Amino acid sequence: MNVVDRPWVLIAEREISTKLRDKTFIGSTLVMLVIVIAATIIPALIVGNSGPDKIAVVDEASATIVQKASATSGGDGFEATRYADRAAAEQAVTEGDVKAALVPGQDGYVVVGDDGVDSSVEGALREAVATTGMEANAAKAGLSPEQLHAGTKLTVQLLEPGPLPDILAHFVNIALALVFYMTALGFGMMIAQSVVQEKESRVVEILAAAVPIRSLLWGKVLGNTVLALSQIVLIAGVSLLGLLATDRADILEVVAPVAGWFVVFFVLGFVALAGLWAVAGSLATRQEDLGSTTLPGQMILMIPFFFAVFAGTSAKTVASFVPIASSMSMPGRMLTEDVPLWQPLAAIALLLVTTVVIVRVGARLYERTLLQTGRRLGYREALALKTS
Repeated sequence: MNVVDRPWVLIAEREISTKLRDKTFIGSTLVMLVIVIAATIIPALIVGNSGPDKIAVVDEASATIVQKASATSGGDGFEATRYADRAAAEQAVTEGDVKAALVPGQDGYVVVGDDGVDSSVEGALREAVATTGMEANAAKAGLSPEQLHAGTKLTVQLLEPGPLPDILAHFVNIALALVFYMTALGFGMMIAQSVVQEKESRVVEILAAAVPIRSLLWGKVLGNTVLALSQIVLIAGVSLLGLLATDRADILEVVAPVAGWFVVFFVLGFVALAGLWAVAGSLATRQEDLGSTTLPGQMILMIPFFFAVFAGTSAKTVASFVPIASSMSMPGRMLTEDVPLWQPLAAIALLLVTTVVIVRVGARLYERTLLQTGRRLGYREALALKTS
């Protein structure tokens, strides 16, 4: 079977080649990639350039404690800044030159802050002071530091490593839902606009005379699905480079397994919506009509998006089984919850059935309305039309 026997392949190739020559499409893709790069690299650069927190000290013993606290605090750590006396150290705290001051006290040390002391700074310094004090007391009793800390090491082992931290998981959840929303909306509007342009220029009459109308629909759906997936791959690749550049490759260990599920949900949801967007274009007779004919498709996307991002746990669980909404909700749940395998499989089955139904109904409406050029049609009126 050659390409001539599969006219929908020719239509798909035409859709792809047309989009790849469209400066608007190329420009929007580049802008999206720049946004992805900025979202992954800039926060890390800002944090990375912040440097260690400065702690004011007045003697060598305090500086040693700050150094020890820096070694165990994580992040950028602390930097000891020497001052002549306590008054000078306190003035530096007041003027904001240092994060806090560590000065000798009656029974140990005092952490001096301005209007408060950061809990991470206080905790790290408190632990360093306690360790230093115990080691000094142990030395007086004839014990070495190794003897003092013998049997006190604590390690953590996870039998089932959990998902990403809450804040990071929420961010990735929003990112996945936003990628589906923006891609489906952007390509959807392009599909509807291309159908209207073909109707306005009468090109659709030539195409309909050459190939079956359903082949026009299948070709548009296939071509735009390929383009959308290619765009997703580009975004994923740029995100991967950003994570590697900012030394956050550990995120991939959790996101990678979910990415495969996301692709399945994306393809099924996108194909179903692509059929609806094509129908929205066939109902219109000019570009101005798209505001009303694409409204149902926009609402089908917008409502699930808000559920996926802002809804509570129970509502999000329900939405993850609702077709179309599941494309945005289920991958996010799999990042933040321990979701049993049967749940995504059940959601995919429901989405697959819905996609088949929507595409079949959409194909019938597309056949009935594509060559209707006199006026804008409504969905109810289109359902009542007979295939010509």
